[in-house]
Amino acid sequence: MYDKQPINLYEAKNRGTFHVASIPQIRLLESMGLRKGTQITVKNRYIMGGPVLLRVEGAYDLALGKDIAQQIAVKEAVAV
Repeated sequence: MYDKQPINLYEAKNRGTFHVASIPQIRLLESMGLRKGTQITVKNRYIMGGPVLLRVEGAYDLALGKDIAQQIAVKEAVAV
């Protein structure tokens, strides 16, 4: 299911599909649907320290600031 070692979400490539490997202990993230194993697609990572725009489970978009995105570990999804 996974290909490479985890990277932080802020380093993830645009239009890539990933699975959440770990998240910081922030309740708000879980209430927004970000849990270990959640599939996300990086729609855009804005330059100069801007936010990361995600598609969560193919259902809704979510923007996270750089400081939070750097604390979320993801693994690239592999097509089977």
